[in-house]
Amino acid sequence: MKRILFLAMLLGASMIAPSYADQAAAPATQAKPDPVARVNQRLARLKEELKITSDQESAWAAYAEKTRSNVKEMRDQMQAAMRAPAATAPERFDRHIELMKHRLVNFENMDQALKELYSALTPEQRGVLDRHFSRMRR
Repeated sequence: MKRILFLAMLLGASMIAPSYADQAAAPATQAKPDPVARVNQRLARLKEELKITSDQESAWAAYAEKTRSNVKEMRDQMQAAMRAPAATAPERFDRHIELMKHRLVNFENMDQALKELYSALTPEQRGVLDRHFSRMRR
């Protein structure tokens, strides 16, 4: 009896599996949106949510440009890394460390622009920005 139940479950699973495989394969064939395009959309939404005034525009523009530049550079570095010839494990690890050091410098530059923007915001706008950044991974 157990054997029959097991075979029936196995047969049922084999009939369902191809449909799951087709569903799983579909997203992989779709092109992923460009990170720069995504960050531009997010920045536009954030700017609207913050209700940036003309007095705050220069601080906003500096922050937005640093963010765009950082994301573009990270995208370009990732694409270059994927095209790089095969390397040994230590070489890959060294390359990864260099990328992380470069990312840290970029984030420090963004941090300065963020602080300048933050200082130009009203208390209400700061609350919006605080909520926005509360979603960052810790």
